[in-house]
Amino acid sequence: MTLVLRILGWFFLAIALASLAFDLFQLMEGDSFQLSLLGENWFAVHPGSLNLLQAVTERYIGLWLWDDVLSPLLFVPTLVVGLVAAAIFFIPGYLLKGRRRRHR
Repeated sequence: MTLVLRILGWFFLAIALASLAFDLFQLMEGDSFQLSLLGENWFAVHPGSLNLLQAVTERYIGLWLWDDVLSPLLFVPTLVVGLVAAAIFFIPGYLLKGRRRRHR
C-alpha cells in the first residue's frame, strides 16, 4: 500500500515539474511568465478524456460535482495541483511506512 502511495506521489511530482519546465520554456520564448492551467494542459494532452470525465460526472454522479468541484479545479495552475496531489500521496505513504517499521 505504501509503495502505491509513494509511486502516485512521484507521478504527481513529475507532472508538476514537467509543467514548471514547460512554463519556463514559454518564458524563454516570450517576455512574460504565466503558469499554465490544469484544464489547458489536460485538453492539450487528451481532450477526449476530459470530455468523458465531464459527461460521466454529470450523468452518473451529479451535476453539482462537476460545477462546484471539478470545473473550478481546471482553472488552477498545474504546478499547484501537482504539488498538492504529490503531498497528499507522499505524506501517508511515508508515515505508514515508518509506523510499520516501528511495530516489527
